[in-house]
Amino acid sequence: MHIWPNNLNVFRFSWSRWFILWISILSIGLSFLSISFLELVELKAWDLHFRQRGTKHPSGQIVFVSIDEESVNKIGRWPWPRRKMALLLQAVEKSGAKAIGLDMGFFEPDLGLRRQAILDAQQAIRTAFGTQVESIASFLNALSQEEDDDMILAQTIRSLSIPIVLGHFFYFNPKGFLPPHPPVQVLNKASISLVRQLAPPAPGTLAEATGMETNLSLFEEQSPFSASFNVFADPDGTVRWMPLVIRYEQRLFPSLALQTLSASFPEHQLMVVTDSYGIFEIRFGPVRIPTNNRGEILVNHYGPGYTFPYFSAVNLMEAQAISENLKNRIVIIGNTTVGLHDMRPTPFDPVFPGVELHCAVMENILNQDFLSRSDRISPWLDMTAIILLAVLFGFLLRFTSGFVLAAGVLVLIGGYIGFSHYAFLHLKIWINHIYPLFNLIILYIGTSIHSFLTEEREKRRIRQTFGLYVQDSVVEKMLKHPELLRLGGEKKELTVLFSDIRGFTTLSESLPPEQLVTQLNEYLTEMTQIVLQNQGTLDKYIGDAIMAIFGAPLDDPDHARHACETALQMNERLKSLQERWIKENKPPLAIGIGINTGAMIVGNMGSERRFDYTVLGDNVNLASRLEGLTKMYGVTIIVSDSTWKQIGHIFWGRQLDRVRVKGKHQPVGIHEIMARKEADLETMEEAIRRFEDGIQAYMAAQWDTAISHFESVLALIPNDPPSTLYIHRCQQLVQKPPDAHWECITTIDYK
Repeated sequence: MHIWPNNLNVFRFSWSRWFILWISILSIGLSFLSISFLELVELKAWDLHFRQRGTKHPSGQIVFVSIDEESVNKIGRWPWPRRKMALLLQAVEKSGAKAIGLDMGFFEPDLGLRRQAILDAQQAIRTAFGTQVESIASFLNALSQEEDDDMILAQTIRSLSIPIVLGHFFYFNPKGFLPPHPPVQVLNKASISLVRQLAPPAPGTLAEATGMETNLSLFEEQSPFSASFNVFADPDGTVRWMPLVIRYEQRLFPSLALQTLSASFPEHQLMVVTDSYGIFEIRFGPVRIPTNNRGEILVNHYGPGYTFPYFSAVNLMEAQAISENLKNRIVIIGNTTVGLHDMRPTPFDPVFPGVELHCAVMENILNQDFLSRSDRISPWLDMTAIILLAVLFGFLLRFTSGFVLAAGVLVLIGGYIGFSHYAFLHLKIWINHIYPLFNLIILYIGTSIHSFLTEEREKRRIRQTFGLYVQDSVVEKMLKHPELLRLGGEKKELTVLFSDIRGFTTLSESLPPEQLVTQLNEYLTEMTQIVLQNQGTLDKYIGDAIMAIFGAPLDDPDHARHACETALQMNERLKSLQERWIKENKPPLAIGIGINTGAMIVGNMGSERRFDYTVLGDNVNLASRLEGLTKMYGVTIIVSDSTWKQIGHIFWGRQLDRVRVKGKHQPVGIHEIMARKEADLETMEEAIRRFEDGIQAYMAAQWDTAISHFESVLALIPNDPPSTLYIHRCQQLVQKPPDAHWECITTIDYK
């Protein structure tokens, strides 16, 4: 029986090692390339950590004053007159705030527009009414001479007893609108003074601004603090990182959050260290702030909008707020009206006040409540995670398959997600989800597809190979439980059956080839079907001989019984065939069957190019020898002692002899299988008893007694070949007695 060698687990694992290696290398490469689609999925996965964690309550050290819808409805649309802003700043100061940060800028004059409108009105009145309305013109002139709002706000800023950080804005589009270049004094004031360069940052490593829009000089001169209120969003529009520094004209400028903290705690020195990769570190006093190379902080968001304490601007201005709520607090003032478009999506909230982002950053720094994803370390952590999951998958693949493998992969995915959330909550680091899990899923899908195709190919091979040699139910069991199939070679106890047509050579010479082939095919078909029906495996045809295995490739604890049952059914079927062949004028066929049970080697055997699934060993050869003895003893079925011990209680049979076959020194007891014990055969039972008495007398060298017993058998079974054989032997031994060392063993010196 031909079958290619195969060990599914070993083959799968051998192929999978290379697949795991190359797919993991590809995933590592993709992680360094930052594929946009996968990065977007990673960002969304990161957001889930915040929603899973839920809202955290800020410490209360940071609050914001909201120029909200209520304030705009009462005071007027934005931008307000500067004198109104002056009133708001005074109200915050009176409430005992520690410092003020402005999430806004005063980039254009305010009263200049109002004065021009008044002058235009004066001219129009004179033109229309002449000197008669000089009194009206005088009134308008007096109105135009009033102190303008810009001056009021500037004086208020200068008079504040607490630090106030003005806001400015950076542009990053070299081809778009660019404001006038700011004065050098403003650049000197606004930039970070303490910058330590380990190496000049390489181009493109920092956020490089192309333009800077600052407050009017009137305002810049009133405060020593100025900072950018720029907010950067990720590709999906969500704000996860906030810039702490921005580079403009080879200077580094702090963010509103960083500068406001610096103004609030002047005892803490602000220092930035750069190297060729960008920002190496930012220190605020004793605190080291983790950033990426661009100087952006990963925001640890606290919740949806208005999680931080906030106050409506109009309530403060109308003295409706209790001053204690702002006492010793750092206050950020910003606009939260929807129409101003300063609402930003965050992991918690798609409409989040931009001013509150600055609050979150300051809260992170003040309480060292950082999240970290370092451009220098995180890629290596991602690579380690990819490799670790790949190795664990390799172990799973080596020892499991099917649903167990799928469950193992789900456990790995769940475990990794759980660990990443643990890292988020307790280690405060961002561990990449997508690339390690992408790698794991691709590995599982790839190996599953390969395994499916391989197993389907193996199933087809099993069907094509074993379908001709074993019963269909056995094939289905092999397909359902391939782990039971061991084709690599093993030693196990099996039963082997050999059957051969007696006188086939003479028969083949007397029949036309066509008739010979037809009759032989009919015989082999019927006999093979019986082998398969009894869970046997057709090993091969050897000319007209049949070699069958019982107990392999699938285990069968009743292999000896099934082999003997096969032999009886073959003999019974042959008798019915002979009746038909005689009617068809075809020559009858007679067969001999030898069966032996014992340890033998079973598996794929052959050359590198072709293998046969077969059995080898002395016990296989013995079965063949026993088949050859059937003609000598005149019986159809001979089994060995080892087989008889397993089936003697099931079948009628008798011990024929003890023989020493060619090639074996140890003698073997041989038995004839005659019928099933379930049959009610009183005559056969008596004949077997008489024959066994004759054998006992024969072994005791009581020749005359033995002859008497064997003759009594012939009275029950006329022309019984074994009895006739022993009568002849006894007669010879009477005439020529054996020597004293006679062992009562028949030596067979031919194969």
